[in-house]
Amino acid sequence: MEVLGEYQINAPRQHVWEALNDPEMLEKCIPGCKSLQHVRDNEFTAMVTAKIGPVQANFNTTLLLEDLNPPESYCLVGKSKAAVGFGSGSAQIHLRDNGKFTSLSYKADLKVGGKLAQVGSRLVLGATKKIADDFFAKFCTELDVAVELKDTNIKENQVSGISVVWVTILGAILALFSLWFLLG
Repeated sequence: MEVLGEYQINAPRQHVWEALNDPEMLEKCIPGCKSLQHVRDNEFTAMVTAKIGPVQANFNTTLLLEDLNPPESYCLVGKSKAAVGFGSGSAQIHLRDNGKFTSLSYKADLKVGGKLAQVGSRLVLGATKKIADDFFAKFCTELDVAVELKDTNIKENQVSGISVVWVTILGAILALFSLWFLLG
């Protein structure tokens, strides 16, 4: 099944990219996220509790980030398993600069099986869209606060020598996971 979406975010593209690559931000914003762990370079695992129609379960998810083109685009590839079924898919995420705003668009191709498939594609699509909307509502709220604090954090990071690159890479992977899960 194919899922499409677009969101206007009231922040510059670079700020949005950085926030989508911040593991703490993603863990706060992903509905039902219990944990998010960096496994290796472009791979993450997560435990997410989700409810789709009458089915609620804990999903063990593996995410891979591919085709990274900061701060414009990437592809998120993921697999998820739960007692009620499984899912797999990929999502192409694009960030477009619109002055003070950033347009985030995604196109995802998802497959589900088990009890999830029995729930029906219409219900799965509706739940997926609601999860995506909830994620981006929380993301935009958190991003407004993060943008105000960004200059201070950059100065602290430069003084302390903390590697911003590592956090950015980890955040990108987590961001992709969240979008994949939201779409899947």
